[in-house]
Amino acid sequence: MNDMNKLNVGAVVRAERQRQGVSLDEAARRTGVSKAMLGQIERGESSPTLSTVWKISVGLRIPMAVLLSQSKTHDYKVQHLQDVEPVQEDDGKISVYNIFPFDPVTGMDFLYIHLEPTGHYPSVGHPNAKEEYVVVTEGELTLIIAGKPYVLGKGDSITFAGEEEHIYENRGDVRTVFQSVMRY
Repeated sequence: MNDMNKLNVGAVVRAERQRQGVSLDEAARRTGVSKAMLGQIERGESSPTLSTVWKISVGLRIPMAVLLSQSKTHDYKVQHLQDVEPVQEDDGKISVYNIFPFDPVTGMDFLYIHLEPTGHYPSVGHPNAKEEYVVVTEGELTLIIAGKPYVLGKGDSITFAGEEEHIYENRGDVRTVFQSVMRY
């Protein structure tokens, strides 16, 4: 069974082709894939090979990542926090749960973090991260970015350049819980 048949390549191709105002004939000319084959792919009657997906990507100027990231299946899985092994530092005062590891298609990863009272975690920055998004869901977080402190309470959020040096601190007397999303 070809892995391409799990992907909704056809729907993406049809939507993008229509958005561009390109007929099937013109799409076939641009991609080098026959009109009949393109029609079958768009209707979900044929599973394209990786070579065919590449031709469509180049011919219609649709990023491969867009074509390959569209899943036809809806096989959702709940990720239970207790099933994720945290990375701990600062003598256990910080626990980092990598809930959604880096995905090259989305260019993002998602961390769920517990920071115990007096917990302190310096980060030299992430040289290839464009932005970091932080949202506090419990307690209070002091985030020091390039030497300047920002205090975030429950429900507060901040966005900053991912390559900036920063420090996460819990100066309170209760656990701080926050999420960090990095966009690369």
